Amino acid sequence: ERLRARGIGSTEVLPGELLRSDAELEDHVRRSAWGHHGCGTCAIGPAENGGVLDSAFRVHHTTGLRVVDASVFPRIPGFFIACAVYLIAEKAADVILADARD
Repeated sequence: ERLRARGIGSTEVLPGELLRSDAELEDHVRRSAWGHHGCGTCAIGPAENGGVLDSAFRVHHTTGLRVVDASVFPRIPGFFIACAVYLIAEKAADVILADARD
C-alpha cells in the first residue's frame, strides 16, 4: 500500500492512481527520475516519433542548424553525464568535419 501525506491534498498527481503494482511504480521511476542534469529536449530520432535531430545532429526540417549537447540524448545516459556529452561531442565533430569535406 502506498504511503500518502496526510492533510496535504487528496488527489495523487504523479505517478497517478492508474499505477498500482510495484513493477508499474518501479517502471515509472526508471523512466521519469533523473539527476540534476536535464537532457533530451532535442533528442536524436525520427521526427514522426518526436525526435528533433537526425543522426548527423541536424535539426529536422531546417538547414544550417545542428545541436550538440546533452539535449541530444533520447534517454538520460546516467547521473554523471559529462562523459557521455564528451563522447557525443567527439562524434559530432567527426560528422561535421566529414560533411565539410564533401
